[in-house]
Amino acid sequence: MNLNGVETNVLLSKPYTWGTVAWLASWFNLILAILFIIYVGNDFLFGTFRRSLLDGFSRNQLFGAKLSMLTIFAIYVVVLVSLAAFIATPVLKSTSSFFVSYKYVLVLFVQVIGYLTFAMLFVVLTRNISLSIVLYLLYFALIEPIIRLFLPDRIAAYMPVKIISNLTPMPDFLGIMANQFSLDQQNVSDSTLNAIRGLNDAPTLIHDVGFAIIYIMFFAAVSYYIFRKRDF
Repeated sequence: MNLNGVETNVLLSKPYTWGTVAWLASWFNLILAILFIIYVGNDFLFGTFRRSLLDGFSRNQLFGAKLSMLTIFAIYVVVLVSLAAFIATPVLKSTSSFFVSYKYVLVLFVQVIGYLTFAMLFVVLTRNISLSIVLYLLYFALIEPIIRLFLPDRIAAYMPVKIISNLTPMPDFLGIMANQFSLDQQNVSDSTLNAIRGLNDAPTLIHDVGFAIIYIMFFAAVSYYIFRKRDF
């Protein structure tokens, strides 16, 4: 596609490739979280946890197994996204180009962990698959956005969904287009280019990842506490 002289395929060229791929992959995180809710919820529904305890497994082992599977889900996403991008994106065929900005896929790994640990908290808390899915989706789409409306912007920016979902932001289309403009041909001044590049300024990636990891640890700790105390 060509929009006013700017080719959109630049979004899949170096160094934007992995940022665009990670953003596209993040669209499916909610679906993955729902699948994980069903996976864990089935163990409550069919009494698998109870039978496992009777067979001699400890609660620590059972909870650790779910965390291990959660991690496998996230690794699977990274592998699948990397393979899909490698097959579909010619610029990645060169080994020298493959890992340029690959950090965005690693950040996607953290994001998937965040979505799944949050999902696990809901299903461990309710022990009901349908209720967990409804509450999870409502929190993402309605509850937290409403809460953020009543909070100062500085505080709202640190809410869990806001932090985790922002780990893979939409590509900076305006900034990327600005980099493609020719100053001679387009007669765009330096000040205009700088203004365009500054439109989508956001907290640093390290800042967001740090807070996301804190939330992940919090979700896992609360889930573990509930898992330890609940009767099956």
